[in-house]
Amino acid sequence: MRTIRVSEMIDEQKFNRFHLQILLCCIFIIICDGYDMFMLGTILPSLMTEWKITAVEAGLFSSYALFGMMIGALVFGPIADKFGRKKVILICTVIFSIFTFTSGFEDTPTSFGIQRFIAGLGLGGVMPNLIAIITEYAPKKLRSTLVAIMFSGHALGGVVASLGAMYLIPNFGWRAVVWLGALPLIFMPILYKMLPESLNYFILKNQKSQLADVLNQVDVNGKYTANDHYVLHEKVKMILLVSR
Repeated sequence: MRTIRVSEMIDEQKFNRFHLQILLCCIFIIICDGYDMFMLGTILPSLMTEWKITAVEAGLFSSYALFGMMIGALVFGPIADKFGRKKVILICTVIFSIFTFTSGFEDTPTSFGIQRFIAGLGLGGVMPNLIAIITEYAPKKLRSTLVAIMFSGHALGGVVASLGAMYLIPNFGWRAVVWLGALPLIFMPILYKMLPESLNYFILKNQKSQLADVLNQVDVNGKYTANDHYVLHEKVKMILLVSR
């Protein structure tokens, strides 16, 4: 039975199709995250006119979302360690997509603000877990580069929000800009299929068959099986220190 040091094996790999697949999934989600955050700025003038609210009151909508993001990051990080990053990423994406979409049906500032807060929970929960899963699977030499590339999608989401609002608001109103936030829900089956679960979760839950399947995509020549013994690099170090 082989002992596979998973982290060391991941570090030594070259960028391949599997890494590209993860990167594209994460970029898509972070673009949607960025769209959701920046689109609020594009619709604030319309909200102020329709609901007759001041600039200060309109600015509170951003605060609601940011407060939700803070709580979401604090809550969903530990949850992901226990239940898996893939599950939490998809759940958080569903949360911010649904509550962004439903906020487009609200007619009062209070109810709209509540929806923005709940959407913020998902926005805050998804970002640290996207960073974690990219970091976990990226080859060591490309780790910082891939994280930077993924994060560029957040700004791109803002560009999409601005360009989309330029067309949608004059023709369909501000609600159309908000409803477009539901787009990730359409791609959820694809994301579920393409995005892998956390390596740490596989090892923690002793899911060797699933882990072997993923590692064979990372290293096509590895021929990993459920009969191999898998440990993370950190655990191997601990065992060596204890044995001395």
